[in-house]
Amino acid sequence: MPTALKTRAAAIATAAAIAVGGALITATPASAVGSYSCNWTWAYAQDMKTNTAVNLRNGPSTSYYSKGLLSKGTRFKEYCNKDFNWSYGKVLTGANAGKWGWVYSSYLDF
Repeated sequence: MPTALKTRAAAIATAAAIAVGGALITATPASAVGSYSCNWTWAYAQDMKTNTAVNLRNGPSTSYYSKGLLSKGTRFKEYCNKDFNWSYGKVLTGANAGKWGWVYSSYLDF
């Protein structure tokens, strides 16, 4: 069977499975961990600053990959916290401004 025909057959089979309530299993890129891992969500987001250079991580542990390095003094808006050890929020200044991720809480000050 020619490659173009195989591709079209796969697309039709996938569409048919979805149309009849089937599920298509896909892997999530790099296992991103969002705010749903938080134990504490603040009523108001807290404005913080990094007190040293620190990694912005994809999840609340050093086993998650770094999304970028935040330099000392980078503004970070903390929306929630996991076990009072990891803060989840948005970077407000610097090269990583606009990115969401996790920062170890000891490296943040008010």
